Amino acid sequence: MAAREEADMDPREELRTHLRPAAMVGAALVVSLVIYLGLVEGLRAVLKPFHGFASVPAIQPVRLAVFGAAALAILIILLLRPRLVRRDNREDASAAYRRLQRASVIILVLGEIPAVLGLGLFLVGGNAVDFYKLLFASLVLTFINFPRRAAWEEWLKG
Repeated sequence: MAAREEADMDPREELRTHLRPAAMVGAALVVSLVIYLGLVEGLRAVLKPFHGFASVPAIQPVRLAVFGAAALAILIILLLRPRLVRRDNREDASAAYRRLQRASVIILVLGEIPAVLGLGLFLVGGNAVDFYKLLFASLVLTFINFPRRAAWEEWLKG
């Protein structure tokens, strides 16, 4: 019955039905990035000077590993995105929207990985600049991949 209701649905309403949850996930991820920023700034203010919770004598290999993992996450997005959003001409509009919704959520979540890694690096080593760099990368990825109505409509036409 649900499939029949989707088939009878106005195309704009169907688009809105699939776009809204993806946009809500994107908004929630932006809020989580703001929370990470608040946590970092709170720790820096309360535990001044903040040098991290773990005493790692050689933090440079850890930094390189974290930045490498963040770069790998970005590379995965770049490689995975075209495959996830590839349109099958045999799909109806509803299946295409479901595919695009799922792809959007996966890509948005992958885009948050650099910020999470940056937060972990900050908590270990206390260097806020590293966190800011990785947070910026996540913000850019979220902005680029945020679900937009015009982009979805264009994708569906193509």
